[in-house]
Amino acid sequence: MNRKQRRKAAKLGTQAAVPTAPGGALGPPPGIAELLAVAQRHHQAGRLAEAETAYRKVLAIDPTNFDSLHLLGVIAQQVGRSDLAVELIGKAIALDERKPTLQATMGRVFDTPGRGEDPAARRKRAAAHGNFSIALMAAGDHARALDAIQRSLQLDETENTKLLFVQCVRSLDAVPDGSAFRDNLARALSEPWGRPIDLARLAAALLKRDGATAAAIRRVDSAWPRRLPPQDLFGPGEFAAICGDRLLHALLQATPIFDLALERFLTAARQSMLEAAGGRLDPQQVTDDRVRFSCALAQQCFINEYVFACTDREEAEANALRARLADALASGAPIAEPLLVAVAAFFPLASLPAADLLLQRRWSAPVVELVDCHIREPREERQLQAAMPRLTPIDDSVSLAVKQQYEESPYPRWMKPSPVGKPTTIDGYLRQKFPLVDLGGVATTNRADILIAGCGTGRHSIETARRFAGARLLAIDLSLSSLCYAKRKTRALGLSNIEYAQADILQLPSLGRTFDVIEASGVLHHLADPMAGWRRLLAMLRPGGFMLVGLYSKLARGDLDAARRFIVRRGYGPAAADIRRCRAELTGPDTGADPAVAKVAEWGDFFSTSACRDLLFHVAEQQMTLPEIDGFLRDHHLQFLGFDLPGDVLQAFRRRFPQDGAMSDLALWHTFEMENPSIFTGMYQFWIRKA
Repeated sequence: MNRKQRRKAAKLGTQAAVPTAPGGALGPPPGIAELLAVAQRHHQAGRLAEAETAYRKVLAIDPTNFDSLHLLGVIAQQVGRSDLAVELIGKAIALDERKPTLQATMGRVFDTPGRGEDPAARRKRAAAHGNFSIALMAAGDHARALDAIQRSLQLDETENTKLLFVQCVRSLDAVPDGSAFRDNLARALSEPWGRPIDLARLAAALLKRDGATAAAIRRVDSAWPRRLPPQDLFGPGEFAAICGDRLLHALLQATPIFDLALERFLTAARQSMLEAAGGRLDPQQVTDDRVRFSCALAQQCFINEYVFACTDREEAEANALRARLADALASGAPIAEPLLVAVAAFFPLASLPAADLLLQRRWSAPVVELVDCHIREPREERQLQAAMPRLTPIDDSVSLAVKQQYEESPYPRWMKPSPVGKPTTIDGYLRQKFPLVDLGGVATTNRADILIAGCGTGRHSIETARRFAGARLLAIDLSLSSLCYAKRKTRALGLSNIEYAQADILQLPSLGRTFDVIEASGVLHHLADPMAGWRRLLAMLRPGGFMLVGLYSKLARGDLDAARRFIVRRGYGPAAADIRRCRAELTGPDTGADPAVAKVAEWGDFFSTSACRDLLFHVAEQQMTLPEIDGFLRDHHLQFLGFDLPGDVLQAFRRRFPQDGAMSDLALWHTFEMENPSIFTGMYQFWIRKA
């Protein structure tokens, strides 16, 4: 933090009180509009000290001015004073909501949004509630933060309010009550409002709390590993309620589920699908709701790459049904939807001989969606392979091994892109993320050249392309399978600013290209020498350019050691069948003397085949410590900007080390990690700047 920023933070800290004398005027006093315009121009340009001064001048004239109270609170939040932000924004909301408005009194006459409320005022109050929720989250008051963001959603649904809902839900310590929250969560998963993986655990917890779905989950989980017979799986009336559970459907079709008890219930429910497909069910029981639920469950199995445990008997029955389906397809015989859907719950339909013929049949809408996902989309990916550019040779032995893994197991499999909010520029994004870091000299143009090193299946590259409108992206990866998945998703969204190509980052400098921004958030730790790869990427970064880096934490991933030793003892390999059996044993009753083995199920990557392979069976994984990273940054004269972490973690660090205003001292972060070993279980993700 420089001297000016320290003065700014100190000033906000000592001026918590705001004048509270009554305003009394019917309209804005002269000069307020002009002062507000000046303040907002400063604020938008990132000149927070100047903006604060102008807002306080407004409050000296009108102590109840909504905009100045609200936006002064936003500045407090930006400089890390969440307590002051809560006070200021809360005061703005409270004063504003107590004011009778002309529009509100005329609500009986004019049928306008919010009982006749002026839409612009409604949007303004919605934004205030949203910012209030941010401050409350940073202060650790997650329950009130959720109330604030749901109020904001009621007032004005925008992409930003939806993103805030997801951010808030990620921080919750307890499962909230209320049908409104359940409905919002279902919508957030299905539309989606953010990355569905960020909502999966809370959705599972909500499903397990009460109702028919919760009762069935408890029944199956208490009997596990014994499988309940179909007649004991569902209680009277439960199945119909489960089939109509909107939140369950949304979760199944959006993301792998991250909950063992729910997984066991779904595994048992999948077994019951074999009965319907085998004709052992009364045709009257094969309702539209049953077909929709079965399709959602089959979609979940496709998303998680058939990671659910499968008994020998189930496997034999499923193989028999697949053979029956293949015969019907070859002969042109009618195919009952329960047969098709049951097979899709155990095998990808593209594995059938002449699978494309399924696209020519007439199906109900849920089955059409399932068939498209299984057949049409993979076919499009295969067609893209021939035209994918190959920029460099791939001849390093570790690179070849990693390439082979991701050709067989593209990672991650994702369904819908998450929104990223209003498009911005590089400087706007970084100033918002790191308001107390000196970013002088950042170009404001949105025509940035960005390299995504190790783009995988494209989720991150697509989010970056949508966030920085006008930027030009080169996204490279070793795996053609992953690249073609990414290319298909990108074409479906109509994005034209991403160039995909196969390349090895060890060879990339030979292209002679340089970039304003390089994002390497999932690749360096899969090299034989992460630092060597990092140096090669730095050679392609323009002076003053920025880099997002992701590296595995040695401390955080120590929890995986027990599971990996268990895998070695049992002799499991990375094949899908081995991973299924290994998972069942890791979470079963006989995991040996080490209770830490079962803790592996606390990792989200445990819940799909490709992710579990990435987590426990990777051919090349390197781990780092913060002192090692700090040494590299110092040796290469790189400026550390900050970590990409949830607000509650950042606030906890600020409380622990208030002397590090910019939160950029890696020695202090190392101490913090030693005290909180799980904060970097995802990985170290941080931004740096080249001198």
